Amino acid sequence: MTFKPSSSKAGTTTTASRRRRVPMAALACTVLGAVAPGTAVPAAAAPAARPAAAVDCTGNIPRNITRATTSDRLPKLDPQALQQALSSAPDRVTGVLARVSGPDGHWTGTYGTADITTGAPVPVDGRFRLGSVTKTFIATVMLQLAAEHRVDLDRPVQHYLPDVLPDSYPPIPVRTLLNFTSGLPELTQDDLPTTPDGIVAHRFDDHPLAELVAKAVRHERPFTEPGCMQVYGATGYYVAAMLVQHLTGHTYQQEITTRILRPLHLRDTTAPQTDTTIPGPHSHGYIAVPRPDGGSQRVDITEQNPGAGGMISTTADLDRFLTALFRGQLLSPTEQAELFDVPDVPYLGGTAHDPGQGHAYYAAGLMRVTLPNGVTVWGKTGTTFGYTNGMFTTRDLRRRLEYSFNPTSGGGNDLALVTRILSSAFAP
Repeated sequence: MTFKPSSSKAGTTTTASRRRRVPMAALACTVLGAVAPGTAVPAAAAPAARPAAAVDCTGNIPRNITRATTSDRLPKLDPQALQQALSSAPDRVTGVLARVSGPDGHWTGTYGTADITTGAPVPVDGRFRLGSVTKTFIATVMLQLAAEHRVDLDRPVQHYLPDVLPDSYPPIPVRTLLNFTSGLPELTQDDLPTTPDGIVAHRFDDHPLAELVAKAVRHERPFTEPGCMQVYGATGYYVAAMLVQHLTGHTYQQEITTRILRPLHLRDTTAPQTDTTIPGPHSHGYIAVPRPDGGSQRVDITEQNPGAGGMISTTADLDRFLTALFRGQLLSPTEQAELFDVPDVPYLGGTAHDPGQGHAYYAAGLMRVTLPNGVTVWGKTGTTFGYTNGMFTTRDLRRRLEYSFNPTSGGGNDLALVTRILSSAFAP
């Protein structure tokens, strides 16, 4: 993984929007998916490719809780490097927003435009769709339920949801859903529309969680022994979201709102189930649709089915959530440890260039990234059509970063831009 800041021209941004209410639910190929910096995983806008063959592995795998801090190596906050990183956004990104906070200072910056029609600047307090950052909220709710003894993380999913997974599956511990070691298969490009035209035409479609899981489990599992390997995916969190509803009688969106958003007063964060709009100031999301003449046309897809990864937030609210989460305001010490409990297993398909250098780097809802200067940060990336974002912090909260940008390439992370933003905050 390469982290080094880039420089370019500078600029800024803010938005306006229209609203419409349409009764429907998830456009599943965007939900809960994300690509981590440096990974070779396909963008969440497209379902994962089907594995060539399942990996068989057995044995009890030890778990590794990392407590070391490296923020003593943290360089001084560099506003110029931060603005240069935002300004390096390629033409396929229409707007960028970032916030850095901590004892060393506070910085916010924008670049590009919130609306390509009006030229309105990106709003510093703009809202955006979270995509897979929703996983961190779901993991937090699941860990709260574990603390309440309503779910045992070591018991099989099949104990709680006996009719969701095929009978041929081995027992899959609940914990493995949260740390991506379940071995559940993913949706493929054959399951849902993935072309720009298809995405635009079907962005309001309803795909309930049970339907997504049923489609995914028709495919071959990437490995056969739960807990022996790690591979990023969405199916485990679809099942976790279904488990939240089974245990509480409420949707995961309702539980997130009751347990996290209201207690923390995250007034600009919502977990919509059917509302297709983004309330308040925000940048528009676009997708480039090919034209017959060989060019492309940017189509506004700001309004879309919120789906299973359709939470909406701001950089300020994500910063408050991260701070509360890391300070133990949402979880007891036992469950708090799960956030940083990275399994000591190989990462399927991992290389020396990904954050784990071939080994697991995800815990329950968080990922661990160590930069070239030795600083280790924890956080999560997310993406959905028109929106890519992330939140990262040092373990001691000394420096925290939240960002969002608007790619027109179908919702996948622009890894070069993610790398530059992350590096400019923690390793300029």
